[in-house]
Amino acid sequence: MTIVKVLVDAVGEYNAGDIVTDAPEGLVDIVKRQVRNAATGELLAIFVNSNEIVSDNPSERELELQVQLEESKAREAELQEQIAMIQADGEFKELKAAAKELKIPGYTKMDADDLKEAISAAGGDGDGK
Repeated sequence: MTIVKVLVDAVGEYNAGDIVTDAPEGLVDIVKRQVRNAATGELLAIFVNSNEIVSDNPSERELELQVQLEESKAREAELQEQIAMIQADGEFKELKAAAKELKIPGYTKMDADDLKEAISAAGGDGDGK
């Protein structure tokens, strides 16, 4: 099994930091011939042994992906919060509609908890339905 580490972006379908196990013949040939980037002179890829793969130092690509993952998680949390607010708003509207139907005085100035209590006290089921 031949293992190759790609050092620059766009080497075939690979990008900088990619570790390719069972590297295809073309990639192995690039490493053997020590092909370099024409503009920078940087090697495109190198051979690595399996001991070098188990490294505590993440590659630039791994760090970049970690940042993207954290950004995605933060965005997901933000969207979940927005969904919860929209759902709570819908529930609040249902509670107001139920309070209006039951003719509860002052329902327009009540919060959700007060509405639930008033609806229960007026003989409704307290969930706005």
